[in-house]
Amino acid sequence: MTKNIKEIVPGVGLGGLKFGMTRDEVKVVVGKPDDIENLPGFEEEVNDELESWHYDEYEFSLVFDADYDWRLVSIAVSDPFFTFYGKNIIGMEKQAVLDLFAEKGIELSNVEDVSDDENPDMELIESDETGLMVWFEGGEAIEMQILPDVEEDGETLMWPE
Repeated sequence: MTKNIKEIVPGVGLGGLKFGMTRDEVKVVVGKPDDIENLPGFEEEVNDELESWHYDEYEFSLVFDADYDWRLVSIAVSDPFFTFYGKNIIGMEKQAVLDLFAEKGIELSNVEDVSDDENPDMELIESDETGLMVWFEGGEAIEMQILPDVEEDGETLMWPE
């Protein structure tokens, strides 16, 4: 994987992958995915379809939304290769992530125990303001998801320049 898609940038994307890119534009940057999964939308509306592209080698996923003309609306990473403010966040202890967020002025909107029978020690921290979510298992970061910025109406996505 090239340095071109290494750094996670809140509200913008993953290096050369920018929110708002089309599927064809994404293919130019990272090639074809290893797997494509069609997902139901967040709301059960007819036109609210999501398509998730998975790249196995570096463990990242991209989501495209039909409501936004199949543009990139979500990026999730689960490999320590990726960096956030120059640090490998995957594998980082929860307190170190919280300290990094505080250092960068990222306010948390939610800290939640999301454990279930299959995953008895799972936690999620979120920052609605910056569109960041980090999942922890056993106190260690296992996945980070980022979303594009949203306009003041709370619904309209803003694409980076």
